[in-house]
Amino acid sequence: MACQLTSLGISVLVLLRERPMHGYEMFQTLVQRHADRIVKVRPGSLYHAVDRLTEEKLIRRAATARDGKRPERAIYEITDTGAESLAERVGRLIATPVHEFPQFVVALAEVDTLGSDAAANAVDDRVGAMEARAAEIAALRDSGVTPGGYLVALDYLLATMQAELSWLREFASSLRSGQLEGRQGVSDSKVRSQDEVGA
Repeated sequence: MACQLTSLGISVLVLLRERPMHGYEMFQTLVQRHADRIVKVRPGSLYHAVDRLTEEKLIRRAATARDGKRPERAIYEITDTGAESLAERVGRLIATPVHEFPQFVVALAEVDTLGSDAAANAVDDRVGAMEARAAEIAALRDSGVTPGGYLVALDYLLATMQAELSWLREFASSLRSGQLEGRQGVSDSKVRSQDEVGA
């Protein structure tokens, strides 16, 4: 069975496509490039990904190096199979939408468990947090220290955040104006009508 490349696995293969590296250098490079805004990067999970990619023969140990009195470090390089798997997985992820089941959407589906004021305040809190995150990502993008591929990803994140922020502001306004309650009443009556027809 072929390895299902994770986001972190993709990031490791991309780094090794550039040049051979040891695990700590991979971690440092991802952090320096602000890849931690795109993929969850932790030293333990990175080393686990390296082990898995090695088992799957997508990368291999190329050498061992020692820096001063530090322990020896294994230096890894991408294999031909790894390069092929990387291209295949990236192409598939870009071409095929995947339903990711975000928790926020679950909360939206159950927003009526909150009162309108509490829901609007929660949405306002989310807007504030997202505005701060969008400003941080815009600053990273504009700093000139982020490599080109990551710039595309940051642009995408900003575009999706701006669209979500616009929707959230409108949603908070509809909560405060009572428009949502009217829409909920119409939806409930449609469900009752459909239930009656099916009965």
